[in-house]
Amino acid sequence: MKANRLFAIAALLSVSMLTGCIGGGTTEPSRYYTVSAESISTAAVAGATSDARIHVKKFTIDPSYQRSNIVYRESPYDFSFYSLDLWATRPEQMLTQVAGEYLVKSNLFKSVDLKPMGKPDFELLGNVDAIEEIDEGGSQEAHLAMQLTFRKVGEDSPLWEKRYDERQSMSKRDAHSAAEALSKLYAKFMQDALENIARVK
Repeated sequence: MKANRLFAIAALLSVSMLTGCIGGGTTEPSRYYTVSAESISTAAVAGATSDARIHVKKFTIDPSYQRSNIVYRESPYDFSFYSLDLWATRPEQMLTQVAGEYLVKSNLFKSVDLKPMGKPDFELLGNVDAIEEIDEGGSQEAHLAMQLTFRKVGEDSPLWEKRYDERQSMSKRDAHSAAEALSKLYAKFMQDALENIARVK
């Protein structure tokens, strides 16, 4: 009886060790990235401050990019995404937040709200068509395509609207470089947007 019991314990230990080897032990952790607000020139909008309030509405996004995974494409026919490299928040939420940061820094408005606080005078809307890394041949680029709309609250016709679609070269193929390049693209778009908004508000 004792021999059988020792044999059973040894068998269980062997199975446990084998399972550990097959499972590979610890798994690689996820890595998180964000599009950040870059330093941009506000000289063109200096002196355009007003007492108006603006609401930055949550941006909409093409369903293909409505995910936390960072998307990359190796051809016009491929659509892939990193399994461990993720956006810290969903892209449409992230770009909405950063747009608000740019508006605050511009001092164009007395108040910039991501959630309605009373009745704002204006609103900024955005729709993201693509936010991705492009890996074709030996080149790596970040691609950002989106539309920004500025209008008075309660009116359907925009005071200003523009669609942007540009690429930015990346230093190397990885998610960190993609986030950095996309941040530069978004900074370029927002600087242009702020200058146009200052003219029409």
